Amino acid sequence: MPDIFISPSPNTEVDKDEPQVLPVEKFEHSHSRFSAFNLYPKNINFQTKGKEEKVILMLRQHPIVNLKWIFFSIILFFIPFAFTKIGFLELLPRGYPLILVMVWYMVTFIYAVEGFFKWYFNVFFITPRRVIDVDFSNLVYKRVSEAEIDKIQDVSYSTSGAIGTVFNFGDISIQTSSEVRELSLEGVPSPEKVAKILNDIIASVH
Repeated sequence: MPDIFISPSPNTEVDKDEPQVLPVEKFEHSHSRFSAFNLYPKNINFQTKGKEEKVILMLRQHPIVNLKWIFFSIILFFIPFAFTKIGFLELLPRGYPLILVMVWYMVTFIYAVEGFFKWYFNVFFITPRRVIDVDFSNLVYKRVSEAEIDKIQDVSYSTSGAIGTVFNFGDISIQTSSEVRELSLEGVPSPEKVAKILNDIIASVH
């Protein structure tokens, strides 16, 4: 499992000129580790976090995106019961049905766990001096992209579709002049609020 929420190394260098954390408007939010919109989260660390670096906002996708893998996991769970009902498993040699069902549920469990991990570990951090995008693909691979606040050129957001409008989630696009030209956050809650917070931080360093 990738080390994302870990204590920073004591040797991590800290920028002494790091701007102070803004008194961001107190939007409604949660301090739960499972929250998708976490303003000023407590006890949250990540691998490259500086010793004195503060996390202003931690984001992950809106919980509604989990409905897809949850729905398919439920279907996969009941398929063996359907096969038993129609007598399909009885056609197999003795002992094979049990092995097949055990393998089936093991694969279903792995699929469900990976679906949850992809949601939980795909996170986006905003600090006073940079933004960090952690893309979690599977249990052994993740990609981390980041951009300094003073190199962000444009922040835009969009909300599309009836579901996105009703549940208030959408996409954030960040254009930068750094090596990573664009950072994208898909399906995050309250995209307008996220853009405002990020623009307030950008304004404080210019």
